Amino acid sequence: MPHTNEHIVCPNCGFKTTHNYCAQCGQETHLHNDTFWGLVVHFIGHYFHYDSKFWQTIKTLWVGPGKLTLAYRDKQRMRYIPPISLYIFISAVFFLSTYMGGSEGLIQLAHKEKTSNTSKVKGDFVDISLNEPKLAEEPTPTVNYLEKKQQRIIEEHGSMGKFFIEKTNHNIPKIFFFMIPVMAAILKLLYRKRKDVAFIDHTIFAIHYHSFWFSIFIIGLIHFPTDFKLWIYLALFTTASAYMVMALHNVYKTSIARAILKTCTMVVLYTIILAIALIIDLFIIFAMA
Repeated sequence: MPHTNEHIVCPNCGFKTTHNYCAQCGQETHLHNDTFWGLVVHFIGHYFHYDSKFWQTIKTLWVGPGKLTLAYRDKQRMRYIPPISLYIFISAVFFLSTYMGGSEGLIQLAHKEKTSNTSKVKGDFVDISLNEPKLAEEPTPTVNYLEKKQQRIIEEHGSMGKFFIEKTNHNIPKIFFFMIPVMAAILKLLYRKRKDVAFIDHTIFAIHYHSFWFSIFIIGLIHFPTDFKLWIYLALFTTASAYMVMALHNVYKTSIARAILKTCTMVVLYTIILAIALIIDLFIIFAMA
């Protein structure tokens, strides 16, 4: 309730109001000089408010496939974290966890490649002749350029494999962010007859699904025994696929049978486009090295 009925000028934007909160910018109109303990109390209050909102969003994301998307579409947005903020936070935790330990196996694999190829510095990329006798002719300028570039990369990074892994790790977050509108475009194609669903609705669905995917695959970064880890990944992929089926069923009001068919189509198209994006990324990485 307002303290008085007389007009108050908001100290932030200058808007005249009679309420405790400015109708123009939302700031409190009755602010006092804060003490240290007042600052602490405000911090704790805002933290637990965000913390409660965060865990409510995560709970809904995990146990209610498509519910966050429906809530956003129905303009029920104050109770949950915004889709982009949710995706940025979860994907950042996922990739940070990957860099800190999840990619050790790949780095070790590249390390083995380095030790096995120390005597063949320039044979990784260009020399694929399988010990056939070489012709006594001068290499073309293009081949000579590729050999020199490859030799320089190996000298700096240890091996071509390690170089590509290190550079790709930095680009993977950008690639998956690019895949969000790709998934939205695939959904637009699959539901092209649905005139009541806009492209932004498909995009919100894609953001929420990617957030769920990253959130559960953080489990896969835990260092399980090798034999057991295969079953963990199989369970995670099965869970992600089942989640997609139920999310499509709930958001687009599709039958389970059609949702399964559309999920299979989605997985195939998404995988193909992702593979193409990764290949293009490798070419760009080598070209810019």
